[in-house]
Amino acid sequence: MKNLILNELRRDFTVRQRDVGPYAVLKKSGMTFRISAYEIEGLGSMSVIEMSAMLGLMKMESFILTAEEKDVPLYSGDFIRAAGKCTLLQEFYDNMIAPLDGESEAQYRQVKARYADLPPYVTGPRWYDSIRYDFTLGATGKELKARKEEITAAYFAAYHANVGRAPAADPAEKKKKTAAYVDGLFAHGGPAVDQFRKLFGEETAREIFEKYVFACR
Repeated sequence: MKNLILNELRRDFTVRQRDVGPYAVLKKSGMTFRISAYEIEGLGSMSVIEMSAMLGLMKMESFILTAEEKDVPLYSGDFIRAAGKCTLLQEFYDNMIAPLDGESEAQYRQVKARYADLPPYVTGPRWYDSIRYDFTLGATGKELKARKEEITAAYFAAYHANVGRAPAADPAEKKKKTAAYVDGLFAHGGPAVDQFRKLFGEETAREIFEKYVFACR
């Protein structure tokens, strides 16, 4: 997913990799995390977390796109493979200044409908359910290993179109809204934040997520 998204972004934007300092590679409790972050000129930021464990039997790849100069949703994607089971998430969160336009919303819904045959990935209630758009996709199944690029490309195409028609945003206001979401993750929980806090402590987790993953502070 990482290379797909970066290659698509480079068609329209100048993308520069950021120095993440000591967090480029982190190892703890048998897990290895590789973190990379990018500045997307004219749009915002992207981050990638790659994790492997159990001698490669468990792998995770996550990306987050936080637009600061365009008023579009926060976009995150995750692919997790463990014990032969695959899970794919394509999630969109409302950190917008104005409501999402109807044309963009319809395009996202069309993508979700295209993959309605996939077994759903179901979780319990989360505090952020109210700000997660319902065209978000969560799916599970072995076939996702072969289809994750296709599905990610389809959702990114909708996101790219959304960016193209979206109004310019005040970067400070967008960062403020993203920071509020990150504060919520630390106050009420989120899978990645909870894991990093447990493994590396509150201070390190805060710096990683605020400075590099969401680039909001």
